[in-house]
Amino acid sequence: MKGAEPSLSPSVSVYIPTYNRPAMLKRAVLSVLAQTHNNIEILVVDDGSSIENQGEIKKLAEQLGFSVITNENSKGACGARNTAIKYARGDYITGLDDDDEFQPERIAELIERFQPAQYSCIATTSSVITCTGKIIRNADSGEISLDSLLHYNKIGNQVFTLTERLRGINGFDEAMPAFQDYDTWVRLVHKYGPALKIKSPSYITHTEHEQRISSSSTKRVQAAERFLGKHKHLMSKQHLKSFQLIMMKLSGEKPSATSLLRVVSRENWKSALTFYMDSYFQRPANVLRAILSRVSGRL
Repeated sequence: MKGAEPSLSPSVSVYIPTYNRPAMLKRAVLSVLAQTHNNIEILVVDDGSSIENQGEIKKLAEQLGFSVITNENSKGACGARNTAIKYARGDYITGLDDDDEFQPERIAELIERFQPAQYSCIATTSSVITCTGKIIRNADSGEISLDSLLHYNKIGNQVFTLTERLRGINGFDEAMPAFQDYDTWVRLVHKYGPALKIKSPSYITHTEHEQRISSSSTKRVQAAERFLGKHKHLMSKQHLKSFQLIMMKLSGEKPSATSLLRVVSRENWKSALTFYMDSYFQRPANVLRAILSRVSGRL
């Protein structure tokens, strides 16, 4: 396993890409400043915000004491993350979206649980704040091998790892219009070994507002095709079935039971079932998703 384990009191870089959302950024930064582990470098990358918002972000940086790197022209989420990875000085590195936040114990727990000699990276389950309440997503905890990961993104949208490892895979692929996280985790696990996902919803995702960025279905299909082109050589027939399921979801069409049976497997049956329920029975699907999440959390 490549990469030596850092000192007992390592420094951690937290990168936060932002674009025209200073109010949300403040909440994100405050959650990092509230961490029980205090050896943290905050790298905010302003990805081409308006002049007015750039001024607000700079004022916020002066008040709270964090670094701001400004991309004069927007490079997108991947480009902003890569800018931060380039300048990061921490032994470890992790990310935070500007509209999300950390629980206070998150960094300390990740340092305690991460074993660099055994795992390429570590991730956690998450709490999702919606318009109607909070959902705990406990699915897919435990060790995640490359074989398991190639069925779908079981890791999520953030990992904690050695900074040198993200540099070792050349960071995020800026040509990916979507699937950026998934593509990066596959490359990370392929090069450095399995990931570990722990049952600790210390990452809080906010979806209750209307400004959350999402890719169009066309971009997501293009990204899926690019992902397949990059990683097909690693995929088995079973992986390709799971990928067909992903493409069915992106098509926007309601799946038939017969079409789902052609692609369902031991690795993707929960995803296939919730997809079917979402397509035909929205409210029961939400109940089913909650049940499956709880069951996965106990496995």
